[in-house]
Order: sequence, then structure tokens, then C-alpha cells
Amino acid sequence: MPRLQLSDTELDSMRGRLAAAARDLYLDEGESAVTFRRIAERIGLSHTLPYRYFDDKEALLAQVRTECMAHFEAFIRARDPLAAGPLARVHAIGSAYVDYVTRYPSHYRLIFATDQPPPDRYPQLLAARQRLFDHVMGAVRDCIEAGLVQGDARVVTHTFWITMHGLLTLHVANQLVHGCNLQQLARSLLENLFGPAPATQRAHRARRRSAGQGRTARN
Repeated sequence: MPRLQLSDTELDSMRGRLAAAARDLYLDEGESAVTFRRIAERIGLSHTLPYRYFDDKEALLAQVRTECMAHFEAFIRARDPLAAGPLARVHAIGSAYVDYVTRYPSHYRLIFATDQPPPDRYPQLLAARQRLFDHVMGAVRDCIEAGLVQGDARVVTHTFWITMHGLLTLHVANQLVHGCNLQQLARSLLENLFGPAPATQRAHRARRRSAGQGRTARN
């Protein structure tokens, strides 16, 4: 009997179930546990069924990474104070990156694993990565247009992306062992790229005013 043709909705639904099972296996036991047989066992289906929906484990993990990337993007966007000034926004985005990796280190490790194929092999994954990059670049461009930062928005965003992800990758690998913690280093990174956050600037101005008033009173 010929195999029934599945609708796009049915295909997407089963791909979602398989990806969710793969993600849970990864979070529980690591990548080596993610096999089509283990995934099928977890959701109570034939061990050959995943091959109807994914060519191989790489393709399945690309789907999982795409969904984790969407979760990461939603987390960052929810903490972006769009109505605030551009400097407040880039600092809030940087802080959100740190919060995400602190709460979801395994998700982050899966998204940015160094042993995965190039994202452009999987257009949906590349598009998910690009959406977050473009969102950050919008905040960076606003800083440049406000005269707070100099340079090309794409290059400055790449600098942010590379340095921030380098820091977060070291953190999830437990390699920040030289006396500074993640929060300190992230704050320093953002200040070096964009200048102090508005709240820090206000505190500095208040201290200078207080010091000036103290000198005036003594004189």
C-alpha cells in the first residue's frame, strides 16, 4: 500500500515533536544521546519514523537549533527597552545576553556549538541567526546616528557579536578562571565598545557634583 501523503501542517507537527524530543535528550544526556532510535523511543514511535522527516541527525539538530535560536531571540527582544535611548538599549541587550546564558547554558551551547555544520547549509537556521543579528544592528545603528559611536553599523555589530559570544562561550565552557566573572567582563566589554551605561554616567556626574560641592564648602 502506498504511503499516505502528509499535509504541511502534519509534517510541521511531527517535526516539532521530534525536535522537542531531541532537545530534551540533549539537555538531559548530551549530544551523544541524540539518536533517531532514542528519539523514537521517547515519543513511543517506530525507530524508522524520524527518517521520514529528517535526512540525518545533522538536519534534526539544525531544526532544534533553529527553535532554540528563536527562543534566544524572543528573550533578547523582551528585554530590549525600545522606548529608551540607544545607549540604554545596547547595554540592555548585552545584559540580556548574559542573563540568557546564565539561565539556559545548555541551550546556548547547543546553538553555538563549534562542531556543527555551517548555518548556511540550513536556510531556516541561518535566517533565525540573521534576525537576531539584524535586531542588534538596529540598536547599534541608532548609537552611531546619535553620535555616541563611530564606525560602520555592520562592522561594529560584528565586533559586539564576536566579543560577546567569545565571552559567553568561555563562560559555558567554565574557562573564565583568571579572576573576573562573566558580569564584570560583559560590563567592561560594553563600556569599551559603547561607553558607560546611562545609569553609570548619571552616577559619575552625581559624584563629581558632590565632590565639587564639597570643595566649595571647604573653601
